Amino acid sequence: MPTEGQQQAAIELSGVVKRFGRSEILRGVDLTVPEGEITVLLGPSGAGKTVTISHIVGLIHPDRGTVRLEGQDLARISDERLNALRQRMAVVLQGTLPFTCGLFFSLNVYENVAFALRQRNRWSEARVHEATMTQLEMVGLRDRAEAMPDQLSAGMCKRVAIARALALEARIVIVDDFDSGIDGVRLSLLCEMLADVQAESGATFLVTTHNMSAARRLADHVAVIDDGRVVSAGPAGEVLGSEEPLVRQLVTGATSGPITLRDV
Repeated sequence: MPTEGQQQAAIELSGVVKRFGRSEILRGVDLTVPEGEITVLLGPSGAGKTVTISHIVGLIHPDRGTVRLEGQDLARISDERLNALRQRMAVVLQGTLPFTCGLFFSLNVYENVAFALRQRNRWSEARVHEATMTQLEMVGLRDRAEAMPDQLSAGMCKRVAIARALALEARIVIVDDFDSGIDGVRLSLLCEMLADVQAESGATFLVTTHNMSAARRLADHVAVIDDGRVVSAGPAGEVLGSEEPLVRQLVTGATSGPITLRDV
């Protein structure tokens, strides 16, 4: 439990280690995602961002270390309690065609969003329709409701997945690879929308991105991961203003520094 003056953690990873074959992808990740804030997880390609997210949503399990949601160790709770926790989450996963962002490619845009609402809530069809169209309007895709995912760009698919996640009104929202396939103007608009939704709902958001402009617009809290370890974490202003070499290179886009073309 947090002591007085400390903020409750919605998500907490402690010493998480994960190997795939001979490769150690996570080397002892310590990550705290404060409740009711937007946390941005930054890092170069191959740093371990998506593998970290996969642990949080329960797609993979650590070889060592613990993953806690709302204070509960995922390895020590019942399946019933784990399912209850997952009902409080909405997730947008990284992906490539034909499985981008976890969309059902046999369903059109409208049904992808509506399906999640029908599964999660006992709402009338009229309420499902209203919520679905409201979220598609928010991400600028109301006029593409009847389109199939394979008729959309990767960025549009990402926006559909975001609409689906936000429609669920979850307490924890996770968006992996937030900026993928989305142009600069729409990315800025999505940042404003996510920030507004979070401020209104008080939900916890965890977002991974490579885009520093998006990070600055969104983040209350920033964690920087490199080579399977979190190397810097804290309030956004402190971390983004850090002189730590990897952080400075990510922030400035400098060609000299620890990140090179040889990195995975």
